[in-house]
Amino acid sequence: MESTTTNTIMDRLAAATWDQLATLTPAALDLDEIARQAEIRPAAARAAAGSVTTLILHQLSRLDRQALLESLSDIEDAGEVTIREKILESLMHRFEVYAPYKAQIAALNVAARRNPQLGIRLLDSLVQAMRALLWMVGDDLVGLRGEARVRGVAIVAMLVAREWQKDETADLSHTMKAIDARLAEAEEWGRSMRVLGDGNDFLAVGRTAVDDGFVEGGDGDLPPQDRYQ
Repeated sequence: MESTTTNTIMDRLAAATWDQLATLTPAALDLDEIARQAEIRPAAARAAAGSVTTLILHQLSRLDRQALLESLSDIEDAGEVTIREKILESLMHRFEVYAPYKAQIAALNVAARRNPQLGIRLLDSLVQAMRALLWMVGDDLVGLRGEARVRGVAIVAMLVAREWQKDETADLSHTMKAIDARLAEAEEWGRSMRVLGDGNDFLAVGRTAVDDGFVEGGDGDLPPQDRYQ
């Protein structure tokens, strides 16, 4: 048995999974082969991870934590900025962190169209990432209004992902413009659905336990391939 911890084993397996996902579909990935690449015994890999999907989600979680911690450092250095600006910068940095991995995200997009269960788990991963992002920038996420704001930012991220996948600019400037535009749309939606108060920037609210005005975030109009980034 490896002397490394379970977390270290999972990190090594997830990294190997991510490498293979650049050229293979999720369905083509084999846990034993991933273990061999990670130099982990297959039995230990099966015990620690259990499935390839678990490793994919583990790597997404690692990248999201990296993006949030780096964004937090930037926000703390920036001084006084609005919550909207924090959200914009944090979303933008997340796309920057994922930029080297467009091939992997594209593979997941295709796979989710064929595997709704995978798509649901990827969507849940995104929602959890956006919940952590909003908590980090200062939204207290109280009640159903707070949950609606989480869903709103997740939808923004999904819609912007379409532009991000096509964005070939060195600084991802098209992605930045798309985030700004989608946040503006979300602000209008939030105020009209009473998720935001009058005059507030998108998600720069909360601070109340009033739960009316909630609308399920709803991604029914979005194709499955746009539900992860």
